[in-house]
Amino acid sequence: MRKPYVVDLPTRLSFGVGAFDAVGAEVGRFGRRAFVMLDPFLKGSPLEERMGRQLAEAGVTASKWYDIVPNPRAASCDAAAAEAVRSGCDVVLAVGGGSTIDAAKAVALVAVHGGEAWDYTTRAGVEHRDPKLPGLPIVAVPTSAGTGAEVTPFAVLSRPDLKLKATIKNPGCAPVVAIVDPALHVSKPPHLTASTGVDTFLHAFEGFLGSQSNGWTETVGLRAMQLFAIHIRTACREGSNLAARAGMAEACYLAGLSLASIGVGIPHSLGQALGALKDAPHGEACAAFLVPTVRWTLPAGAEKLALVATIFDNGLRSHSVGQQAEALPALLDNLLSDIGLTSGAGTLGLSPSEVGDLVDVAFANYWRGIERWIRPGYRSDILELAKASL
Repeated sequence: MRKPYVVDLPTRLSFGVGAFDAVGAEVGRFGRRAFVMLDPFLKGSPLEERMGRQLAEAGVTASKWYDIVPNPRAASCDAAAAEAVRSGCDVVLAVGGGSTIDAAKAVALVAVHGGEAWDYTTRAGVEHRDPKLPGLPIVAVPTSAGTGAEVTPFAVLSRPDLKLKATIKNPGCAPVVAIVDPALHVSKPPHLTASTGVDTFLHAFEGFLGSQSNGWTETVGLRAMQLFAIHIRTACREGSNLAARAGMAEACYLAGLSLASIGVGIPHSLGQALGALKDAPHGEACAAFLVPTVRWTLPAGAEKLALVATIFDNGLRSHSVGQQAEALPALLDNLLSDIGLTSGAGTLGLSPSEVGDLVDVAFANYWRGIERWIRPGYRSDILELAKASL
């Protein structure tokens, strides 16, 4: 019997080269005063000027906010929400990477429902605010292909003072519109393209390997992994290649649909914990645990791991399922090397003496990813897995 599942798609998606030209009209459908959250590097850019013209033509005035960093800070989101309220904004426009869109989601909730952004994050043993009505409507414009935040109801926030990261999980913060224009991605440097790109792969791969995987997530996840395998190397080496950028952008939102439906798994559980402890870049932090996790998982999930292996090497189709699955760690290791993501957790700042702390944080705040992996993992298992990533 196939598993029952429900598909809820609250986000209207506009995909394609030139899709950004409709940003003014899209924002204008939801309000006349926009709180515009922009990656700081876009300040004064031609893209910002283009956006401003389009908003003005649609009769939308804008208040702008640039205080956004990777692993967005909960305190900054609180300050932004206060400014959005003070400015009387009725719609949020987020233009940037996953951190910008995640911050916008927190702002949209706090601006309507009050409190502090951290109050909305889910943490083990801690009650959290969980409003049943939406926040301000969000129009999300990703400028990189990575998190899939443009189509998810999740926002990851950080508290460096506590060395914690935690996630808002609320349908009321899902963007109402996602404008995915691959032409906006061509300026991204190779390393950022690699880091965000592997995050896309992990969303699809971890959902596919998870115990909650179903017909819907398998469909979008497999297609996302296929697009990633075809396009990631070209996107990293030839940033102006629009076909590669479009393939990665499509992979990103498809993987995001899987993420929104069933979440992720062990690499993300440990990667989020590493980001909390060391403020490590998200994609690189999660990638550090990918190959060790696959090696530890085998032979569990061999059929699914074998299918993923054939995506990366079609020549494996003549081999047995066991041989295909056994080939996957090396295939992934070679790919990460090709795109310049060879850093282990140790290179990202984790010392052997901190591995226990890492696992504690993972079980405290990201236990669900461990629970739903295809091979059950106890603390001792995850501890050894994490040590293998150093």
